[in-house]
Amino acid sequence: MEATLQHSGAGAVAARSRPTRAHAEPILAEVYQAGYRGYHPDVMSAARRTYTIEEANALIPQVRAVLLQLAVEQRRLDEAHSEMHRQLDGNGDPQAAAEASRREAEVSETAEGMRGLIAHLEALGIQLRDVEMGLVDFPAEREGRAVWLCWRLADPEVGHWHGTDEGYATRRPW
Repeated sequence: MEATLQHSGAGAVAARSRPTRAHAEPILAEVYQAGYRGYHPDVMSAARRTYTIEEANALIPQVRAVLLQLAVEQRRLDEAHSEMHRQLDGNGDPQAAAEASRREAEVSETAEGMRGLIAHLEALGIQLRDVEMGLVDFPAEREGRAVWLCWRLADPEVGHWHGTDEGYATRRPW
């Protein structure tokens, strides 16, 4: 986890350099050991559960709720992170430092909530690919081959797939 997202006591925030939004993204990456923006291939283990298209579609209300909550939490994280650094620009003002520490705690709390939401998807075997797009993959099989059922928030239902060595750009109708 990036140091900018950990709360280690009073004054800790003042010792940090000014991070960008890229410093918030490791919250999601930490769960998968890779970045969450865009596609990254995962090796599907033989023990991993696979979904039929009907089973994946049955989970869409639950997955949609998690993705929408992640989007809300991402906005909350971005706002708290920005405000924390705005307060750091207070040039040693004790009130600004106290507010920055409060915002740092909010960043940590929000990050932990996001980790829990992502862990919920992971427990279902669903891979989060892109939070902004609301893109997830469900492990599946097609003609005896391991594939990903590909769904995004803008889709009415799961209806696309791609190989495990491919990504969103190569998805095709089921």
